[in-house]
Amino acid sequence: MSSVSASGRSSGKTIIAIVLAVLGVLFVIAAIVFFVEPAHSLPAFMGQITHPYARAHATRPLHGAAALVAGIVCFVAAFFVNRSNKAGAGDESRDPVNASR
Repeated sequence: MSSVSASGRSSGKTIIAIVLAVLGVLFVIAAIVFFVEPAHSLPAFMGQITHPYARAHATRPLHGAAALVAGIVCFVAAFFVNRSNKAGAGDESRDPVNASR
């Protein structure tokens, strides 16, 4: 049994590329929230700070930068996983051993 679809792509690699792209979008959204919202307005799962007052009313630019970098890394990884799918599908037709048959 093979996990290669009719188009020649591995379904496992396609799923990984989709998951990485979705994670990239989520990280970019989190970065925007960290850059825009003050710390006291963040959801609890994103590290809401209520005290001291100075920190609670400031944004979290380092968290935003880290989330943005993580999003970009996810997008680049998804691109390369998807690119390797396309390269793998075309390798058989360019193989000199299979071309002579």
